[in-house]
Amino acid sequence: MLLLGCGDNKPKDILTPNEMVQVMEEIYITEEKINRLALNRDSARQVFSIMKERVFAEAAVSDSVFRRSLDYYMERPRELERIFSALVDTLQLREQRTPYRPGQNDLP
Repeated sequence: MLLLGCGDNKPKDILTPNEMVQVMEEIYITEEKINRLALNRDSARQVFSIMKERVFAEAAVSDSVFRRSLDYYMERPRELERIFSALVDTLQLREQRTPYRPGQNDLP
C-alpha cells in the first residue's frame, strides 16, 4: 500500500490518509459483497448498514470520526485525490493477488 503524508495542522480526531484508505477499502469490499447477493434495494441498505458498523468496529473507528475525516479531506481536494488514488491502487493490487475462481460468489 502506498504511504501517504499527513499535514501537521490536522485535528487529532481525523483519520490519517492511510487509515482512510484502509477503511474505505473495507467499505468498498463490503458493498461489493452485498451487491453480489442480489437483494432488493431496501434489504441491501439494511444489510450494508449492519456490515458497515462491523467495518468501523474492526477498524476501531466510529462512524462520526470517519464522517468528520471525510469532510476534512473533501475540503482538501489534493489530499482527497491522493487518498482515492491510493484506494484504487490498493483495490487493483488486491484483485491481482486474488486467483479467479469461476462461480465464485464472494470477493476476497
